Amino acid sequence: MSPKTIIADSREKQIMVNEKLKNQDIACDTHSVSGVVSQRACVYCGARVVLNPITDAAHIVHGPIGCASYTWDIRGSLSSGSEMYRMSFSTDLREHDIIFGGEKKLEAAIDEIVAKEDPNAVFIYSTCVVGVIGDDVKAIAKRAEAKHGIRVIPVNSSGFSGSKKDGYKAACHAILDLMGPKEKVTEVASIDDLNGTGTTPYSLNFLGDFNLAAESWIIKSYLEAIGLKLKTVITGDSSVASLREAKKLR
Repeated sequence: MSPKTIIADSREKQIMVNEKLKNQDIACDTHSVSGVVSQRACVYCGARVVLNPITDAAHIVHGPIGCASYTWDIRGSLSSGSEMYRMSFSTDLREHDIIFGGEKKLEAAIDEIVAKEDPNAVFIYSTCVVGVIGDDVKAIAKRAEAKHGIRVIPVNSSGFSGSKKDGYKAACHAILDLMGPKEKVTEVASIDDLNGTGTTPYSLNFLGDFNLAAESWIIKSYLEAIGLKLKTVITGDSSVASLREAKKLR
């Protein structure tokens, strides 16, 4: 059976046939096709991978309950502090919400989660359905920030808006939003204060590790052995406070 008889034509170049055929060019960096399942993850998946290891934040999936199945246990990042990131919150949008909008349901979900869990920040992930019906997640997040006094950050991760790498990009924008503008640190801690909380001439941030199987903890011990202080891992075992600390410059 030829590949064309079992896959959509739009996906033909994204599958490599295990045969000695010539000119099998793979096309990877393409957007998802609505209604066609592929081995590539969606935008929401990419954003969740990056942001979920922020341990003391609440991660709300604004969409159908199925999207919330992609959560902490997909990768199993570890935490030395809060375990809140292991919980998956969802607005569980259904037919009625899709027809009439899910904004009220999202606002109620934020209120309930903040009251019960007391997170230090909230991330709201938009899914495919939200991208289609057009809920104003940004406006809801702004109102929730004013109401609860914590950062509530929308993540533009509607699945049909790109590929997984676009989810990484959306997550990075959310992290920069959480960090805020750069801060110049005028007073630098002593070089000997490598175990303190201040910025030292030998401190650094570690980008791109999710602390799977304690990877970042191992790397931290190596760095400390050579006199370097690891300030923040972005994003493995990170917290809202540590990410804000990461932006400070000597």
